[in-house]
Amino acid sequence: MRETQATGTGAGHGPGRYPSVLLQAACAIVIVVALGVASMALHVLGAPNKASVASAAELAPLGTVSDRPYVAQPGVDVDLVMVGDVLMHEGVYQSGATSDGNYDFDHVFAHVKGNLSGADLKILNQETPLGGDVAPFSGYPQFNGPQQMGDAEAKAGFNVVLKASNHAMDAGYPAIGSELSFWHRRHPGVAVVGMRDPDAPATDVPNGVYIYEKDGFRVAVLNFTFSLNGLADPKGAVSMLAEEHVRDAMAYARTHADMLVVCPHWGAEYVSEPTASQRQWAQLLADGGADVIVGGHPHVIGPVETFQTTRGGTGVCFWSVGNFVSTQRDDPTMVGGMAKVTLHKDPDGGCRVVRYALEPVVTHKGNGHDMTTYMLRDYTPALAATSGSPGCTPQWAQGYVACVLGQGYDPLTSRLAAELG
Repeated sequence: MRETQATGTGAGHGPGRYPSVLLQAACAIVIVVALGVASMALHVLGAPNKASVASAAELAPLGTVSDRPYVAQPGVDVDLVMVGDVLMHEGVYQSGATSDGNYDFDHVFAHVKGNLSGADLKILNQETPLGGDVAPFSGYPQFNGPQQMGDAEAKAGFNVVLKASNHAMDAGYPAIGSELSFWHRRHPGVAVVGMRDPDAPATDVPNGVYIYEKDGFRVAVLNFTFSLNGLADPKGAVSMLAEEHVRDAMAYARTHADMLVVCPHWGAEYVSEPTASQRQWAQLLADGGADVIVGGHPHVIGPVETFQTTRGGTGVCFWSVGNFVSTQRDDPTMVGGMAKVTLHKDPDGGCRVVRYALEPVVTHKGNGHDMTTYMLRDYTPALAATSGSPGCTPQWAQGYVACVLGQGYDPLTSRLAAELG
């Protein structure tokens, strides 16, 4: 299989295809052996002395070393949660249609919003435009959706929305202006990252950078995309994964924040393993000061790996958290991830990642308000039997996730988790 970035029309956002026959075969083997977990070597990015940084598989899983829950240390914690791509396929936006001609998408988040409770940064990748009435609603290949999806996202608790994606220019500048106006007007407490109104006055903050502050602890969230599917953006509305821009944005973030969380839109669609290009970018991000990297775009989950940060600690890279909701066809695109990370700032100013986790979610392709997403641990065979993807059973999904994530994943708790100290 060639390791290439997806380009052109973004065909993978259509019905879906999953070319990795070898991976599917490997996952089938995992399922046959009763969810036995395949051993997967995790690499360390940016760490010349690899012995000094443990892989995720070697780190202590949460809840197994001690029966005690995590105990906050002196200083300040910032807890973040991130889910993957919200793709406004026709079946998704039609699921919210109401009898009065309006839209309501609360059902999409009804079964996962409780898992956001307590997090400070609740991040979602709204991959496709919510331009509203400035353009006809459309799904693949060039999207535009109702802004009521944004209302539901904010109501569920998400307070950071990522907008740098290969579909950002699908409905042009009118949709960008309309969506940004919607967020600022209706949900001013939600930070929109990765896209800006090109006609608004310039600011000192680089496109794609947001600084969150809690009790003097400043965390930067950065968002970049590798592609616009061949569409032009002469006004620079979208934050691009271009080396000069990335370096400038990260330099600003290092100056104005204590820790950096970078959310790149990258990789090859339907490929779980990171490409050579992703690894090169991850090295640049690690060298630029990233503490956490959470990727999107492949529409399938990827491995989780640790790396040495420039501050000498251990960072974590979620190569892809996959889809959150879509109507893509293949079973792997129905399985996404909820990344969870705790960042800590000591009283003396030292900062580090203290724990992380990935918890899988499943899109349930039902009709109307039955179009929704569940935590995999809550998904049942009875639900799967009523889905438009009946092959995505809980047993199959557990085996698939175990195959991708490796021996650090526990199918009994539906969780990959580790403490970093």
